[in-house]
Amino acid sequence: MKPRHALALAALIAAAGCEQEAPAPPVTADAPPAETGDWSAIQDRGAIRFARRAWDGFETLPAQGLSAEQYRRLAEGFAARHWVEAQWVVAPDMESLFAALEEGRADVAVSNITVTPGRSARLAFSLPLTRSQEWVIGSTDAGTFGVAAGTSYVKSLGAHYPKAERVPVPADADPMDFQAMLEDGVIDATIMDEAAARVVVRTSPAVRQLRVLPEIHAHAWAMRPDNPELKQALDEYLLQRHTVDEDVAESRDWPAVVAAKRLRMLTLNGPTTYYLWRGELLGYEYELMSAFAAAHDLELEVVVGRDSAELFDWLLAGRGDVIAAGLTPTPDREALGLRFTRPYLEVRETFVTAGRPVESLADLAGRRVTVNPVTSYAETLRELNAAGAFEVEHADRQTDALLAAVGEGELDVVLADSHHAELVATFDARLKLGFAPKPAVGLGWAVAAANEALHAELDAFIAEGYRGYDFNVLRNKYFANERRMALHREHRVTGDSLSPYDGIVRPLAEAADFDWRLIIAQMYQESGFDPTRVSFAGARGLLQVLPGTAREVGIDPDRLALPQAGIEAGVKYLAWTRERFPGLPVGEQLWFALAAYNAGPGHVRDGRRLADRLGLDRSLWFDNVEAAMLKLAEPEYAAQAAYGYVRGSEPVAYVRDIRERYRAYLEHFRTL
Repeated sequence: MKPRHALALAALIAAAGCEQEAPAPPVTADAPPAETGDWSAIQDRGAIRFARRAWDGFETLPAQGLSAEQYRRLAEGFAARHWVEAQWVVAPDMESLFAALEEGRADVAVSNITVTPGRSARLAFSLPLTRSQEWVIGSTDAGTFGVAAGTSYVKSLGAHYPKAERVPVPADADPMDFQAMLEDGVIDATIMDEAAARVVVRTSPAVRQLRVLPEIHAHAWAMRPDNPELKQALDEYLLQRHTVDEDVAESRDWPAVVAAKRLRMLTLNGPTTYYLWRGELLGYEYELMSAFAAAHDLELEVVVGRDSAELFDWLLAGRGDVIAAGLTPTPDREALGLRFTRPYLEVRETFVTAGRPVESLADLAGRRVTVNPVTSYAETLRELNAAGAFEVEHADRQTDALLAAVGEGELDVVLADSHHAELVATFDARLKLGFAPKPAVGLGWAVAAANEALHAELDAFIAEGYRGYDFNVLRNKYFANERRMALHREHRVTGDSLSPYDGIVRPLAEAADFDWRLIIAQMYQESGFDPTRVSFAGARGLLQVLPGTAREVGIDPDRLALPQAGIEAGVKYLAWTRERFPGLPVGEQLWFALAAYNAGPGHVRDGRRLADRLGLDRSLWFDNVEAAMLKLAEPEYAAQAAYGYVRGSEPVAYVRDIRERYRAYLEHFRTL
């Protein structure tokens, strides 16, 4: 085992104890009284209690299928259909979900629960929402296994490897915890569902598929077995919604999509398409396609490919219904069998600098323009530079990396698509967009050529909304060159007061074992001490907490603009991100927690793994993991990361800025 991982992994395993130990008591929202009545009793009560796991899906970028958020909407849709209130009970792990049902503190467990004979003897299950097989993954299945206590994998291990040596693992361990244990040799193998196993195998050179277990497991929601009326009502709803498992591998036109109540979007993981930020699914393509799906009462399923070529293959093979990935229609693509919609966004190739914008070709005289030679930009530069008026430098780097280098002053000029450049400039005030040397081209969605009705519906949606209010709001959110954060305002520190909110911060920080001055430094970074600030993604309040995050830490999202609530939510969330990095020294743990607060724990975990691959120290943030984070914005590295693309320059600058401000605050107090 690598020494620097030993403490964290030892803590993880020590926390597990023995698989036979009783599970921790579930955490509930309001500790509701025990009630075990069937559907008629629930209707008389006027409320149905759904149970879910804490932070379920918060760190997940769904590569295929419905997200945890869509499960939540589905459950609340069932409640609304029957005019009862949806109440949520939160439990730490799967066993606690079942206990909440059996003890009468919840009515339905909403999660991706594997249906097993043992569980079926104990609980009732809805119609299956998905089905899958389990994979055995690792380096060898002849060594030590690790599976999470309380999961269905314990039974699978006993059935297929009854004599295997086992390492106890806590019930709340996630696939990335197992990936770390496999890579560090703590265990040799584990068992997990195919979807999660694929991600681990794809993103880890040390982990491979060892075996596919023969059983096909259904995944469903759970109820008490003595509630047959509830099961019948829920099954009828799921069947009507057509969210039960459908293994479709054929091209579907509009009538089939409507019948299934589900639209399958093929896309790429990236800054303009689909990505994860602080637990929220974002991306211009994703939000635009979500609006189309919502307009037709469809659930949106996202299927992520590695590159455009794979998306074309999958579309024609029927693995998805529409490609939404910022594509430019070309004769070659149409010849493959793709039909493109009318344009929904016009883009131009644009010159980008960090100083005065390039306003004409004459401004390029004597300057150096850097370009990736395999892109269309290279051909544009050859046409523009026939007379050799400027220098063209080739660099095998992705557009994000080139733009970042311009902002840092490493490069002089770059040519990029306007929507991409506008998005990057939204996060980097140093970048200036100049003139566009060519006419605009339109981006379109693609369907299979035979799917004329689906094509017509997409065209109608674009025609109705194009240049309208909703389209413009979404475009401005992602591409308008408006800074996410307001310009820095001067807050001169005098005396022993750092902000108007010191009195609120001090006790909350102390209770969570944080230096209150660090929280003030973070607060300034997040909001400039403005409690009414709302970010582009909907984060609110002094510490810019998303509504979903507020709910997870027990704060009413509608109260985030109130200083007390906003600060309490932020401190609780920072404490939670700190817990994602056990075993690190206290100081380092703090920097990793701040980075995770900004970018999400999953992305920071990816950065730690990449640091290992690059020969850097994964236990140190500055000059090590922060360097790896910068590379996660490049497609080459994002494609190998479990949580995909992240704009790594953001958490890097975020942590550095907070550290410098925190140091200044400490120095100020030393001189009082």
